[in-house]
Amino acid sequence: MAAARFPPAFAQGVRRFNAGDFFAAHEAFEELLDEVEGDGRWELLVALIQIAVGYHKCASGHPGGERMLGLGAEKLAPFPPVAWGVDVDALRRRVAEDVTLLKDGKSLGPRPPEIVMRRASES
Repeated sequence: MAAARFPPAFAQGVRRFNAGDFFAAHEAFEELLDEVEGDGRWELLVALIQIAVGYHKCASGHPGGERMLGLGAEKLAPFPPVAWGVDVDALRRRVAEDVTLLKDGKSLGPRPPEIVMRRASES
């Protein structure tokens, strides 16, 4: 993607997401929305927020997790495989696998989801 990057605080949201603290991750991502308003990073953050909320709902036993994951997946669809360092393709695949499990009435597997970051040379 373009030379734009996420604000430095984005890494904190990624760390929280990858640690399974999905509620804190969604809050960290929300705090960045104003800083990236007006470009594609905003759309990617909204997708990550929805996905974090979906996983939080699933982990907490609240209804609506499958729906939020689906909404986040829809927002990820137009992005290239790697966008602003985020391995969107890997996250897209994982969310799709988990939505399928939930639709089939199964619980999510023991391997937690993660946001993988790639350097520009890896994209």
